[in-house]
Amino acid sequence: MVVIDDTRDMRDAVFFEGPDVRQRLSRFWILITLASIIAATGVAADSTATVIGAMIVAPLMTPILGTTLSVVLANRTNLTRSLLLVAGGAVVAIAIGWLVGLLVVAPVVAETNSQVASVSIRGS
Repeated sequence: MVVIDDTRDMRDAVFFEGPDVRQRLSRFWILITLASIIAATGVAADSTATVIGAMIVAPLMTPILGTTLSVVLANRTNLTRSLLLVAGGAVVAIAIGWLVGLLVVAPVVAETNSQVASVSIRGS
């Protein structure tokens, strides 16, 4: 049985609202930027450990959980906010990966890079 205190704790953990919203949003964008840089350099260097490290730093799970809780609570405002954060985080990650790709001297070839090739093999 979920009580009101449990719901409040869940809301505080996953929603970007309240008096510390600016701090939480700043932390989210800084972490998504750093995680994206780490992941892109990990793929460019063909380093599994670096890519896993980027996954640990990435903050996308919070808005994903916020999306789920918003649906359960029928909270349209937080649902929209959480979905925008997930989409925005994905766009930032793709853009940073693209920029890092432009800076890499040696081309990253999907067939020879284990980070890219392993995803392609599993995905087919």
